[in-house]
Amino acid sequence: MSHRTPGFQLTDLFPREIDIEVCLKTLRIFQKMEGDVNCVVWDASLVLAKYLETMCQTKPEFLSGLRVLELGSGLGVVGLTAATLGAQVTLTDLPEALPLLRLNLSENKSKIASMGGYAIAESLVWGDKNSEIHKQEFDMIVLADCVYYEDALLPLIETLQCLNHTLKQKPTIYLTQELRDSEIQKKLWNDFYEKLNEYFYIEKIPEEQQHVNYRSPDILLLKIIKK
Repeated sequence: MSHRTPGFQLTDLFPREIDIEVCLKTLRIFQKMEGDVNCVVWDASLVLAKYLETMCQTKPEFLSGLRVLELGSGLGVVGLTAATLGAQVTLTDLPEALPLLRLNLSENKSKIASMGGYAIAESLVWGDKNSEIHKQEFDMIVLADCVYYEDALLPLIETLQCLNHTLKQKPTIYLTQELRDSEIQKKLWNDFYEKLNEYFYIEKIPEEQQHVNYRSPDILLLKIIKK
């Protein structure tokens, strides 16, 4: 009989190892054999995770002690990387994504603690202004490949606005997005970018500033700050 964890069977999972070279740690991330958007490690999440690592190579204290919020964490690659680099991270996603996210958190908890970091996983539905998450303050917000469904576009914008509304210090937002070829996805991204540009300053981080092995012309890396 196979062990069962809510939302999946362990026999349906397979691990992927992700090296964080700057601190000589290796994250072990469980993925699903098959499933929806929260089942595998997406390239955009690796680009962002490795950018954070690159920043820590040149500035070791870049993430140390920072309060970081990850939106749409999925399997948790970006948030867990940030925590292993010394940040205090709250990873968030829809309730149905939490069991696998929390499994990955548990799998890497000792490595995170050994580097002085901390991570928890919580539910956050974009557009829910009553969430306790909105009462907390964060220094940085990260999100990777979150612009995918039309219905989630405006709630995501609203959530980013809410998280920046009452804070004394505006958090820096780092966002990666793979630019897909379909006309639907192109329009969705353009609509999102146009709306985002109404409320936030957007800076595109050039490829030469990103990790030498984890960058792509098809994946945008943006630094965003509220106007």
